[in-house]
Amino acid sequence: MNRRQFFIALAALAVLAVLGAAVVLSDRSAWTAADSRAGQKAIPGLRLSEVAEITIRDSSGELHLVRGETGWSVRERVGFAAETDRIAALLVKLAELKIVQSEPLPESQRARLELLEPKDKAAGAGILIELKDAKGGSLGRLLLGKKIVNSSPVASLSRGETEATGRYLTAGGETGTMLAIGEPLTEVESKPDQWLVKDLLRADGVKSVSSSKDGKARWIVIRDTESTDWKFAGSKERPDLQKATDLASSLGWVNLVDVVADPGQTDTRLDHAIVIKADTFDGISYTLRIGNKAGDNYYVRVAVAGEPRKTRTPAKGEKAEDKAKNDKEFEERRKKLVEKLEREKKLERWTYLVAKNGLDPLLRDRPGLMPEKRKPAKKG
Repeated sequence: MNRRQFFIALAALAVLAVLGAAVVLSDRSAWTAADSRAGQKAIPGLRLSEVAEITIRDSSGELHLVRGETGWSVRERVGFAAETDRIAALLVKLAELKIVQSEPLPESQRARLELLEPKDKAAGAGILIELKDAKGGSLGRLLLGKKIVNSSPVASLSRGETEATGRYLTAGGETGTMLAIGEPLTEVESKPDQWLVKDLLRADGVKSVSSSKDGKARWIVIRDTESTDWKFAGSKERPDLQKATDLASSLGWVNLVDVVADPGQTDTRLDHAIVIKADTFDGISYTLRIGNKAGDNYYVRVAVAGEPRKTRTPAKGEKAEDKAKNDKEFEERRKKLVEKLEREKKLERWTYLVAKNGLDPLLRDRPGLMPEKRKPAKKG
């Protein structure tokens, strides 16, 4: 490059720099004018005590979370209990949600920013969330669009991962203005199973477990106290210790995967179910009817009966000064058991999907509960 060409190139760069500065100043001026809503709340004046329904709709479905006298429930799952802590956390987040940027939104950009109304599974559709009061009046409406992501410097060196730090949205049905918030709201989804209370049954202190099908007993295992080994009822044979322990463990931690919305339209085979019945040392009985397998889950119905013991049998040699303390602890525990029993008795209304790996120990037949036969050692 000769001297003349160098100065021409330098002059061209100077012109480009001036033009770039003019564009930046123009953008900054437009930003200032358009950002008059920065710092304002996305749902102004929202009172959480007035929220009685949350509707979430996207291109895959619609969800209604409804607050009643006994708490929140999922309408799409026949009124089964919703996870209150998750709902409360979302509502607090929505009430505090602030705008960090606002700009005009051309119609041509709505699909690219995923800010189209979620109708007919259209490409570029967002997620609509609307809060309503007890009379069905709207308290707030947000159409959530594309997430704003920032590349993690460390992750970008390895797998190029990104982290969502915000989201584009429109508010209150206003379609001409795009808002940006510094919160991705990733928990907003229309899948009913993700909002259900997953804690189904807790059968603590099991003293006997039986299995039957079509009225025919398969096996019964019992134990005299919580510290003694299990044995087969009416037999000198004993089950494998670990397998018998797994029975009690499975009943002590039963979680649901989903609630079946319309069991009448599903081949659950609960009329020919394997019936598991467990009695506890506290006087409560649990019955699980386990039907067909559905993927990695089973269809299950539950029933709970009985009443916690009203009196305590003092320990042998119990001192008088310990009696008042032990009686108080017994009454406190009994009160909690009564409350738990009342909640669990209401579970008979629904049909559930429960994970296969949690039920497999209960589905073994009698030979499957026996200790493994040791193979004879090979003679050298």
